[in-house]
Amino acid sequence: MDDTADDTTADTAADTAAGAAAGAAADTTADTAIAEGLLSGLDAEQRHAVTTDSSLVAVIAGAGSGKTRVLTRRVAWRVHTGAADPRHVLVVTFTREAAGELRRRLPALGLRDRIEAGTFHSVMLGILRQHWTDRRRSVPTVVSDRRRLLAEVIEAPSAQRRSSGAAPRRYPGDFDDLIAEVDWAASRGLDPARYVAEARAQSRRPPRGIEAVGQILSDYATAKARRGVIDLDDVLRLAIETIEGDDELAQVIAWRFRHLFVDEAQDLNPLQHRLVDLLRRDHDDLFLVGDPAQAIYGFTGADPSLLIDVSERFRGVEIIRLKTNHRCSPQVVEIGRHVIERASMVPTAIASSRPDGPAVSMRTAPDEHGEADLVATWLLGLDPELLRSTQVAVLARTHAQLQVLRDRLAARSVPVRHAPGSVGSPYRPGIEAAARQRTPTELRIWAHDLLEELEHRSTQPDPTDPIRRRDNASDAVTTESIAVAGAVLDYLREQPQGDGPGFRAWMTAMDPLGVRADNGVELLTFHAAKGREWNTVVVTGVETGLVPHRSATTGAGRAEEARLLYVALTRAEARLLITHAQRRGGYQRKPSPLLDGFIAEPLAAPLAPDAVLPERRRAQSDPVIEALRAWRAGAARAANILPEQFCSDHVLREIAAARPGSAESLAQLNGIGIATAQRWYRAIAAALSAAETAANDTQSSNSAITGA
Repeated sequence: MDDTADDTTADTAADTAAGAAAGAAADTTADTAIAEGLLSGLDAEQRHAVTTDSSLVAVIAGAGSGKTRVLTRRVAWRVHTGAADPRHVLVVTFTREAAGELRRRLPALGLRDRIEAGTFHSVMLGILRQHWTDRRRSVPTVVSDRRRLLAEVIEAPSAQRRSSGAAPRRYPGDFDDLIAEVDWAASRGLDPARYVAEARAQSRRPPRGIEAVGQILSDYATAKARRGVIDLDDVLRLAIETIEGDDELAQVIAWRFRHLFVDEAQDLNPLQHRLVDLLRRDHDDLFLVGDPAQAIYGFTGADPSLLIDVSERFRGVEIIRLKTNHRCSPQVVEIGRHVIERASMVPTAIASSRPDGPAVSMRTAPDEHGEADLVATWLLGLDPELLRSTQVAVLARTHAQLQVLRDRLAARSVPVRHAPGSVGSPYRPGIEAAARQRTPTELRIWAHDLLEELEHRSTQPDPTDPIRRRDNASDAVTTESIAVAGAVLDYLREQPQGDGPGFRAWMTAMDPLGVRADNGVELLTFHAAKGREWNTVVVTGVETGLVPHRSATTGAGRAEEARLLYVALTRAEARLLITHAQRRGGYQRKPSPLLDGFIAEPLAAPLAPDAVLPERRRAQSDPVIEALRAWRAGAARAANILPEQFCSDHVLREIAAARPGSAESLAQLNGIGIATAQRWYRAIAAALSAAETAANDTQSSNSAITGA
């Protein structure tokens, strides 16, 4: 969810401390305590965004600038100061995972009343269900994964082929592209006829052509009506039609949700834009937060104009820009700014609050295989402890690139982190399908249905079933699907109220299948890396044909590709390597034009695969870091959260470097307020003292041996 300094500044613990202070203030009307709690650790721009008296606010939050921290503190500030009634607050965001994170953070800020937080889909579905129930209308089933039904629609001609004796067609190779086109139409609420007109107007080039996709949309609508089901995008369309057609309902909703907060506003699609207008129909109490420079979901219909044109959309809006990146070194911020300005030709005012880091490196290779070997060689030249710390990532524009990289890193014995839900994992399809289930009941039914379906197929296989053919790419997929379904049932036994996103988080934390290596380099696509961060990042394939991707044939598409590269580059805290190949897939390539004019370490000739690496001194573990990690592990267990959620490695390194001698000096570190510092300091001081004693003992032992 979060593309800010939140992931690097121990926000979970900080919010708890802030909430305690704010709660005390609410009881004693002590304004000082509110400031200490809710404003601790905020820079001047963040503080203004939290405390402004304006009720119509748009926060343009650059990468690493503390977006989610500002959003949650703003909600708490307005509630604690009486400017907002918690019973009438609605916080909406882009994903269920993000909504879940908001629901966890807000109570930690001392909010006693429940705050309504969710995605547009979940909130609108709740409104529709209540509306239908009140009017004694049947509530349709929502298809959480429409791929199966669309597959049946797209493959319908195969039934005619079978009846004529022709061999069944394979699952269509362009299926994912067709799904993307259906998503694009649905996000705009386009019926088949309007889709054809709009697609022509925008010169879209879908697989099989515009008319064919229009027919698929028509057949899909017919199939849903026949089965009495709707999908998630139907929810938004129906909500808009229902609210606009029922003035009484519109008034009730306007009364219910008087204070609207919108997260990741750059990712909203046109239907969600219309809902924002409907929800604020009778009042201008709206808080938008996002970053147009990180709008990378245009292929799903996202439209960043809500923030780009915010001053025109919302007259009188106060625009606040968070211009300080607390995550990345100045060198990383500079190349990110260069890419955005290169694409938009508009100066970007963002600066780093961190000290200088290594220069950005650029390397070239003869082809994709040489690039993979170059990356492996460069990684093997890093501190081995860093490689094992999950603080290194290799990013690529496409999934196809990752397989070449993964194979070469494995061949060169570079440790790679294999999460069960990562790209290339056979468990990923099942985990992603489970994560789409919104309630415990849906999740349980999904698991039982899968187990029963697999059992049925094992005795009565249907070679013409497109889903079966997709799953049957290897026998292992069926085994992993069974394992995921079993893990779901184990999860629900532990957490009876758990849902799909909760299951995915549980899988990451608990690894019930025993298939994940805890440490190593992570391999992800640019899109999958959004919201993540690492100390060291390698961004690969930054070349023509990939960055911008050859499918970006319009100005808007190429602009989004620049934003996508910006997101990938700014995942790095300190060290950044950019690579490209001179030839890929047999075709000539050149460095991406988005990097033209940027001065970095010069492009170097690629190392030969059998090049002899200089002898690397094995890094010794830092006793201070190890002591702080031990403290963090114990504190995280007590809080029942992951260690990285309690306090990131970045914060640990800052503490180790500063060796604070008091709670006040600890509070001076980036992102640690006084309330948090006071709670942490005694344990941190003990850890630092133990590490110093251990270091002195080691030094004394060495002196005795050497006679020094």
